[in-house]
Amino acid sequence: MKLESGQAAVITGAASGIGRALAHAFGRRGLSVVALDVEAEPLDEVTRELAADGVTVLSQRCDVTDPDRFLAVRDRVLDRFGRVDVLCNNAGVVGPRRPAWEQRLQDWQWMVDVNLYGVVNGLTAFLPGMVAAGRGHIVNVSSISGLAPIPGGGNAPYAASKYAVVGLTETLALELADRGLDIGATVVCPGRVATRIREAERNRPAALQDPDYDGRPAQFDGSTPAAAPEEVAAQVLGAIEAGRLFLLPGLDVAADVRARTARLAACLPD
Repeated sequence: MKLESGQAAVITGAASGIGRALAHAFGRRGLSVVALDVEAEPLDEVTRELAADGVTVLSQRCDVTDPDRFLAVRDRVLDRFGRVDVLCNNAGVVGPRRPAWEQRLQDWQWMVDVNLYGVVNGLTAFLPGMVAAGRGHIVNVSSISGLAPIPGGGNAPYAASKYAVVGLTETLALELADRGLDIGATVVCPGRVATRIREAERNRPAALQDPDYDGRPAQFDGSTPAAAPEEVAAQVLGAIEAGRLFLLPGLDVAADVRARTARLAACLPD
């Protein structure tokens, strides 16, 4: 799919990190940008940045776990632009790093609600319109944790939700291709990226709060340099135009994926 002026891109989690970088990258290519995020002040800030750069932007507060809110946003987008060409399901959260048997039900619910059902809600709202129009591209942001376990574990709810996004996107790509639809699908599985996802607890709903949360960010291995969100965004736009199913940005993904592939291959019957 060629990205060009006149198209519209919808981005969840657009107020920071990869989402913010995507909003600017699409804007520089002449696309109208629909910026969605649960945080009001950072969303206002990125909206001002885009507008100052001459980008046509529509920003809306949106909790991706709320399907009705997504439908209301879809109606506003179609009223404003009449089309959606790219949907980036980017919003994601990570919780405390601890063994699976110590994860609380509210940890599982929060991460699955945002990381998986946030994608499902976005697809439910926007994909039928793309199918009817016969064009578009879906970008679902997973993680290296959706392809291979992080050494040491400690993130079972996150990994489970991100593995699900990979399987969902692979299945979606197959369905779109089988029906001859000119709609692409890309699943992005980054390694370490310089974002605020480790501080995601700031947006956890009160009803799902972790009583033991001490205010510190989730801790993961920091030995590998983090990629810049702008680098990832540029690769995402390239993947859209190339029609790539998988995109694995980052310096720390290859070894983990190869190790998991080798473990799978070793289990294949002769």
